Amino acid sequence: MALPPEEVILKGAAAWNKWQEENKFPPHFARPSWYECRDEHGMQIKGRNELDFSGIHLTNASVHLAFAEGLNMRNAEVVGCHFEEGDFSRADFSNTTFVNTKFNKTILTDANFEGAVFINCNLNRVNLVNADFRLKEIRETVVYGISAWDLKTDPAMKQSRLVIEKSYELYSDIIASGKIPMMVDDIEMAQFVYYLSSHKNMRNMINILNSKGVLLLGKFKDGGLERLYKLMDWFKARNYTPMLFDFDRPNNLDYTETVITMAGLSKFIVADLSGGSVPQELYATLSSFQKPVIVYSDQPAYSMFRDIKRKNRFSYEIVFADEKDLYEKMENSVKEAELSHTQIAHELIDSHG
Repeated sequence: MALPPEEVILKGAAAWNKWQEENKFPPHFARPSWYECRDEHGMQIKGRNELDFSGIHLTNASVHLAFAEGLNMRNAEVVGCHFEEGDFSRADFSNTTFVNTKFNKTILTDANFEGAVFINCNLNRVNLVNADFRLKEIRETVVYGISAWDLKTDPAMKQSRLVIEKSYELYSDIIASGKIPMMVDDIEMAQFVYYLSSHKNMRNMINILNSKGVLLLGKFKDGGLERLYKLMDWFKARNYTPMLFDFDRPNNLDYTETVITMAGLSKFIVADLSGGSVPQELYATLSSFQKPVIVYSDQPAYSMFRDIKRKNRFSYEIVFADEKDLYEKMENSVKEAELSHTQIAHELIDSHG
């Protein structure tokens, strides 16, 4: 008597691939338990999944509410399948190819997709938190609503035509209907661009940054970067969103323009005056708009700081003796910067009637 597909697939890739070649009807798996890790008494425990689906060819299958945590599915081919919800956290999909496949609200946290390929798929509202997503390629795929916190990606991976509009369809079906959806070419930018596409969302995002953002300026050499990172942690612990320009500048902006852009999104600026470019960055920023500024140094500020203070009456100077002294004085300066931010906001409201 022939085994049902639910039992065949548990025997691994060779048995399954042979079965699927001989049986052309679409298999359906309802609440499959693709997990095997038993203790000495035969009881399932949370640990290493012993099931091996590596090299499996899964075609036109529907898989609903699977429990497959830690499943080995390397070097597989998944074509025309539909995964509805289910838990594939920590699963290994390295070098697997997904074509014409839908994932809806599927848990893929900490999963490994290194070297994998997605073509004409739908990743609607999947959870990819902390996943290794260093793909070989992803294109023509819906990425609306994905959770991508701490997603690991590779600058070399090919990305194109990633749909950021809500849809349960495949890219090919959307195009066939005559619609051209909103798309990006970078999965990590998908949510950001989606927010920018809505005027209301964009306004809310700017308001959030302007109420929490703190731009940190300073030198990177001679221990300066380490101090900036410590300040980032200090501000995070106080529910701020610190921003540090420690990345390559955008292609169409110079360094000063990049700093001005980041300053415009921040609530106030904190600057280490020992940084060689900081005076120029401050002067350029404060020529564009009023922002509370806290400057700190272990030496009294250079004479040009008076000119900066003339341009911006909301400037506060810290001269510190040691690190402990810096953070104690920073507490008071931040309180002053908060009051100044409120005052600037009131003055803007008054000026606009």
